[in-house]
Amino acid sequence: MGLVISPKLFCNQRNIMRIIQCVLIAASAIILSACGDNAIDEPLDRLVEVSVFSYQPATRVMDYPGRVQARFQSELSFQVEGRLIERLVDVGDVVKKGAPIAMLDAKDYVLSSESFSNKQKAAAADFERAKRDLVRAKGLRKKKFIGQSDLDKAINVERASYARLKALKAEHAQRVNQRGYTQLLAPADGIVTTLNAEVGNVVKAGFPIATFAWKNDWEFVTAVSETDVNQLIVGQSAMIKLWSYSDKQYMAVVREISPMSSDSSPSYKVKLSLSSYPDDLKLGMTGHALISKKEAHIGLLPTSAIVELNGQTMVMTVDSKTNQVRAKAVTIGKPLGDHVSIVDGLNNGQWVVIAGANKITDGSTVRVLEK
Repeated sequence: MGLVISPKLFCNQRNIMRIIQCVLIAASAIILSACGDNAIDEPLDRLVEVSVFSYQPATRVMDYPGRVQARFQSELSFQVEGRLIERLVDVGDVVKKGAPIAMLDAKDYVLSSESFSNKQKAAAADFERAKRDLVRAKGLRKKKFIGQSDLDKAINVERASYARLKALKAEHAQRVNQRGYTQLLAPADGIVTTLNAEVGNVVKAGFPIATFAWKNDWEFVTAVSETDVNQLIVGQSAMIKLWSYSDKQYMAVVREISPMSSDSSPSYKVKLSLSSYPDDLKLGMTGHALISKKEAHIGLLPTSAIVELNGQTMVMTVDSKTNQVRAKAVTIGKPLGDHVSIVDGLNNGQWVVIAGANKITDGSTVRVLEK
C-alpha cells in the first residue's frame, strides 16, 4: 500500500518553507549591515570650490537720472509801468539777442522827454547869458564901475544856471531812457518758456511778462545720493545719455555740487554743463548721467562667498597647505551684478571659498575642488 500525501498537507509544508526562506534573507541582511557599519571609516572632508583672491584697479560707473535745464533763466519785465499794446512772441519761440518781445504805450514818455528837452534848451540859453554877464561884470569891476558885491552876484548867477542846466540834462537823459524801457528786448539768444500778460493789460514796473531761457550753456541736472557725493569734484567729466537719443552719449562736466541736501530726500543737486548736444534738444528732456569713478583698491567675489556670522560679514578662507578653514571679517563695497566688491579684510593670493561656504565651519578641514 503506497504513501498517499494529502494536497492540504503539501500546501502547508510549502508555506512553511517560504516563511523560513524569508527569515533567513532578513537575518542575512541584518548581519551584512552590521558588518558594513564596522567597515566604514570617518566621514570624508567636505568638498568646496575656492578662488584665488586679488585686489585690482577698477572703475565704477555711477548712474543717476536727471533732466535738461537752462543754466540761465530770466524773468523779463518792464522797468516802467504802462499799458501793453503789443506782444511779439509766443511760448516756444526762439529769439535772437536784442529782438523785441513786448511793447508798452510810449506816448506819455515821449511827451515827457520832449518837455525836458525844451527845458534843457532854455537852461542852456540862461547859462550862456549868465556867462556873458559874468565876463562883463569882471570887466566893470576892474574899472571899478561896480562893487565886489555885484561881481559876486554875477558869479553866483552863472554857477546856479550851470547847476540847473546839468540837472535838466540828467533829467532829460532819464526820460529818454524811460521811453526806451517801453520796449522789452531779449537779453540773449534764447527761448520763451512762459508768458504772463496779454495785450491791453496795464502792468507795473517789475511785473514778469515772460520767462526766458538762455540758449547758451544748457546743462543736465541730477541728484546724487549722500553716499556718492563726496566722490565727485567740480570739473570732473561725465557722459550724458538721453532717452530721446538712446544710441548716443554726450560729453559733460560737473559744474556745481550743492553744499546742502534736499529737504525731501538725502540727495545733493549736481549740475553738469553739456559740452555738446543735438540741435533739436528741448528743455526738460530726461536721461542719465554716467559718472566714472576709479577705485584703486577693490576685489570682486561672487555673492555666494559671503556669509553672516554673529552679525558680521565674513568669508571662509582655506590654507593652501593644510586645507584648514579660517573665517575672515571683510568690508564690502558696492554690489556689481552678481558680485560684491571687497574693500578690506583679505590679502592678495588667499584662497576664498566661493561654493559651499555656508556648509563649513571655522577650523574644519576641506577638500578643494580641482579645476
